Amino acid sequence: MFKYIFLIYICLSGFLSRNNLLHAQMVDANTPVDAQPLLDIATGDNWLLDFSDEFNASQVNTGKWNVLESSSSRAPRPKLSISDWWWKQANVWQENGDLVLKVDKHDANTMHCGSVNSNNLYETAYGYFEVRMKIADASKGTHTAFWFQGDNMGNVDNTANDGAEIDVFESAWLDDYTKSVVHIDGYGADHQANTKKYLTPGIHDGNYHAWGFHWTEDFMDIYYDGVFKVRYGDAKWVVNSPEFIWLSNGASFGIEGDYFTREPIGTLTHAYVDYVRVWKNVDFDAQSELECENLVWSSPTGTNSQVISNSAASNDRHVKLEAQAAGSEIIFELPIDNDGLHQITLQSLTWTSFGQYQCAIETSAGEWQEMDGTIDMYKANSSVISQTFNAIQLNAGTYKVKFACVGRSNDSGGYVGSFDKLWVKSSHDVTTSLNRRMQEALSLYPNPFNDRLCISGLDARTAVEVYNVMGVMVSKQDCQQQINLSHLQSGIYLLKIGNDIYKVQKQ
Repeated sequence: MFKYIFLIYICLSGFLSRNNLLHAQMVDANTPVDAQPLLDIATGDNWLLDFSDEFNASQVNTGKWNVLESSSSRAPRPKLSISDWWWKQANVWQENGDLVLKVDKHDANTMHCGSVNSNNLYETAYGYFEVRMKIADASKGTHTAFWFQGDNMGNVDNTANDGAEIDVFESAWLDDYTKSVVHIDGYGADHQANTKKYLTPGIHDGNYHAWGFHWTEDFMDIYYDGVFKVRYGDAKWVVNSPEFIWLSNGASFGIEGDYFTREPIGTLTHAYVDYVRVWKNVDFDAQSELECENLVWSSPTGTNSQVISNSAASNDRHVKLEAQAAGSEIIFELPIDNDGLHQITLQSLTWTSFGQYQCAIETSAGEWQEMDGTIDMYKANSSVISQTFNAIQLNAGTYKVKFACVGRSNDSGGYVGSFDKLWVKSSHDVTTSLNRRMQEALSLYPNPFNDRLCISGLDARTAVEVYNVMGVMVSKQDCQQQINLSHLQSGIYLLKIGNDIYKVQKQ
């Protein structure tokens, strides 16, 4: 449970508030605002974008990716007569909305390859990770891979808890299957691996395919083109520490023969990555129901609006906007009780003369944030429908919520709007409570600190747990006056002292 608190903290204080520049820069402005994971069956999570790259720029974004250059050869592939192969920066570029990973034959037994990773740029734990890509031609002796690496996977503890190499897929075979592998305890004598084979129809057809990785504290699931394939559910093989993303096009290990030697010197093949997207799940811990007729409303377009009795409506009443054309608007004043993330759902009635509406929220005077999604209120029979719009970060207060008619379906005879009920799901802003506790309880100083952090107000030696922002405990010490954190890297940390949580920063 404690880790979930930290995950919410990351989302709310990072990308979702858009005040944290690091996380804001991690979301590509070209990613559709309503982008969701490709899934045949939804996971039931509230997925909110945390990282993305659509690769539309002319150059690789070095704020997100390291373009790799090998300092020594990677492991030889004797079954393919490849004695050495190397990551080369020249084999990575962007064009036509793709990240391109090239492989070429440098000489009779040497291969040059393209690879990028997000090490020390974007490292995270848990969420849904999706890559859409066209793999390289595996018959040229290459394999394309989407994988993860943990900084501490070399620690030997007989588990993946502190880090692992997670291979979501490696296209090292020529048939319509691939394998995922979790490597733990380093690559030496203590190395262990768990391999799972799964079918991938069309993987070698030269088209784009999507791989998804659903990662939680309890399991790691892999999807191919939206279809569930395999699960790692044994706690031994589930990683519970941050990892970085890796995309590569390297020398194959799954086939043998003259696939490489028969090729001429020069370019062998390319892999093309269309996008990389990462979503985080946010738990909404409160919900309020508001009858639209009980709210203050008005129409800035002068369109007639009134409360209409209807037994199908909640509380037997709904607000009806007598819109005659697209562009008609109605505004409700919506109370928000706490700072945090909020998601609005509108319930409406349907009828043959009803139109289509979109939602926007006034975040500051004259500044409207348009929400994703359109609610179509047309139906041949009267019924009740609802539309959930995307989540938005708001401080406590009263906000104007506008519903604007954007048209009607081909079957509808009009543009009328029905506004029955609003639900507001809220996730409390953890950063607010963290800061409040820090001010009201113990005193921690200096903050930011260098190596030692002083704590005043403790009556006796007390256990202090230190977590990084991914919820992984990085230190636990008993202290009364100060704690030595010289071994930690610079960054934000959360301290748990008794039942209280404190945010500190190491310089």
